[in-house]
Formats: sequence, structure tokens, C-alpha cells
Amino acid sequence: MRFLRLSIFSLLIVALASVSFGLGLGFGQGGAVDTRQAQVSSSNNSFRSLISGPKEFKLLDEVWDILASDFVDTKALNKAELGRGAIEGMIKALNDAHTSYIDADSYSREQLEFQGSYEGIGAHVTVDEAKQLIIVAPIPGSPAESAGIRPGDKILAINGDPTENLSLTEAVQKIKGPSGSTVTLSVLHLTDSSPITLQIKRGQIRTPSVIVEKLPNDLARMRILYFSQRTDNEVEEALEAIHAEGIKGIIIDLRNNPGGLLDTTIDVTSQFVHDGIIAIQVDRDGKEEVLRSRQGSARADIPIAVLINENSASGSEIMAGAIQDYGRGPIIGTKSFGKGSVNHLRQLSDGSALYVTVARWLTPNGRLIEGEGLAPDIDVPLTPEQLVQGVDPQLQRATEYLINGQ
Repeated sequence: MRFLRLSIFSLLIVALASVSFGLGLGFGQGGAVDTRQAQVSSSNNSFRSLISGPKEFKLLDEVWDILASDFVDTKALNKAELGRGAIEGMIKALNDAHTSYIDADSYSREQLEFQGSYEGIGAHVTVDEAKQLIIVAPIPGSPAESAGIRPGDKILAINGDPTENLSLTEAVQKIKGPSGSTVTLSVLHLTDSSPITLQIKRGQIRTPSVIVEKLPNDLARMRILYFSQRTDNEVEEALEAIHAEGIKGIIIDLRNNPGGLLDTTIDVTSQFVHDGIIAIQVDRDGKEEVLRSRQGSARADIPIAVLINENSASGSEIMAGAIQDYGRGPIIGTKSFGKGSVNHLRQLSDGSALYVTVARWLTPNGRLIEGEGLAPDIDVPLTPEQLVQGVDPQLQRATEYLINGQ
């Protein structure tokens, strides 16, 4: 199974007893993940086995010997914790936000998230350039949405503890918890100058990845929230219903979509791109792998327009980029996130896993996504004030395009 991951914790905040894929639906947030088994000889009981490697790692061995013989607090000499610290420190030194370590419990729970059922508050999160924890979007119908969480919110504190010095993993650990328990967040809305305090009861999150809304003028809006195992079937069912309703145009809403499963992304995009390249993967040696549409799976010849914003990332960028390159329909909104790295999953011997950035994505026309994002064909901003007021000029512009053809 391969994923597109915005970050290891870029989706739903999972509320289970250990580290989780973060806001875990983390649906494959940006980057393709390959579940090939890593050849690792590490042992949970051996710190040295975790630090074996190049000769430059010899100092780590020396540090461990000194700590083991001299450190005053022997209870703190937890080999598993120190080994994990060494791993995380090594990854941090790479300065790559998408290469991440996930422990065994979190990895196991992450697999369940891609099946569309999990516990948590139900929100997509990421960390911005200033290392601030940011809400990408709450999941429709989730505890987070009911509590008033909005896209762009900054989470300043969790249960009274500031988030400024927390990693994304650490922040998610504090937010998660069992269904029915409560977490207190200090949240700063985009439109406010002072933070508010929200108490959110965690719950069981069950939500479709596709939501269809019928609009006036025989149009429909198809919101694709992320790309899970069920999304392709949900899109097919939606297209059948749309056809039965006599709908004449579809607005595909990829705003705040952080990505998901790679194969699903290709399948869904193939519903709208009949035949051709969906994306190109370029590895460290410059070798290209071409991913083509699934011939015969496309059912939608209907006119479309696509909505994106600054939180459209990874899989949603692959889909929007392919539609844009083939001129299948206009891309409307604001520039996308720019998450186009490929992450392979390497499961480790103790059940934990490592997501490693191994390549970059290009659109069918060879455009780089990573760090660049996709510029819309029709640029339409959406202000925080409009968002609060329920005004959506991007949706309005897409409607105008499908009605008038321009």
C-alpha cells in the first residue's frame, strides 16, 4: 500500500492510547509510501544495535557507554527511549519534514485510519514554516467542527501546555486520547486577535471521503476530503447518482484535501482523465516512473471545474495537476500547498516504521509540485472574513464558469 502524505501527522488527530498518525487521518498526506519490509537487525533491548552504522556513529556508542556507567539517574537510562531519541535526532538532522519515524502502535493504528474509521477530534493539521501547529480543516460532522475549529486556526496550547516548542508528533500525542475523553485547546482564529479556549470531547470518527451537494442550474459539487481505500468507489457511486439526476456540470472541490493513498488518487483521477499520464515520479538518480490512468475506468465526460487552495496538498495536487495539464477543466482558487515528495514506508523489525522521502512528483507536463504548488487558472482569493460569513467566491466563480463556459 502506498500513501501520499502531507506529513506524518497531517490529518485526523487520532485518539488512541499511543502515538498516532496525527491528526491522523493522516491519510496519506503527501508522498507515496511503499510498504516493503526493511532489512533491519535492530532489537528493542539493544541501544547499540540502533546506532550501528558508519564509523561516524562511533561517538554515539561512546556516549552510551559514558551514560550507562556514570549518569546519576539510572531509571532514566531507558534503552528504548534513548534509541528512539537517537533515531528522531538523526531524522531531524536531515531537515526534511516528510521523512518521519512512527512507533509500532501508531503505525498499526494508522493502517486503520485509511479504512475510514478511527477515534479522535476529527481535524487535519500541519506545521507551518514558523513551526506553528495549524488546522488545515476540521472533518465535516466531527467533534472539532462542532466545537468551532476552523481552517487556518493556530493551536497555541494543549491542556495548558504551549505548543511552540513541541514537534508535530509531540503535539498530536497530547491531543489524542480515548473516545469520550476531553482535550482543552487554546485556539487563535484567523479573524481574531486573542485566543479562545475550547474543550473538545473526542469521539469515534466515521466519515465518507466524498460528499456530493446538488446546486442550482443542474450543477453538483463533489467534495473529495482525502483519498482513502473507499474513495474511488464513492466517486463512482456519486457519478452514477449525478448522471441519474441529469446533472450538467460538476465542481470538484479539493480544497483542504491533504492527500491519501496513491493508488486511490490515480484511480479517482482516472475517472476524469480518460487516457494518459497522471503523474511522473523522479528518484534520486533522475530515473522516471510514469503513472498512467486506468484505461476504461473513466466515466465522467461531464464538464468540470476544480477548486484548490493553499491547503490542497499531495494527492489533491496530483489530481488537480493532471486535470489542468490535460485541459479537462479549469483550476480555480488559490495556489496549492506544494507537497510533491514521494515517501516510501519501511516497516522495521519491531513493528515501527520509517517514512523516507525517495523521489519527487511531476505533473504530466513535467511541472514540479514540491515547493512550488499549482497556480490556479482562475485566481480567486477567499478571505477569513468571507469564510466566517459563509461567503464562498471560489465556489461562485466555478459555478459561473460551468454556466457560462468562461
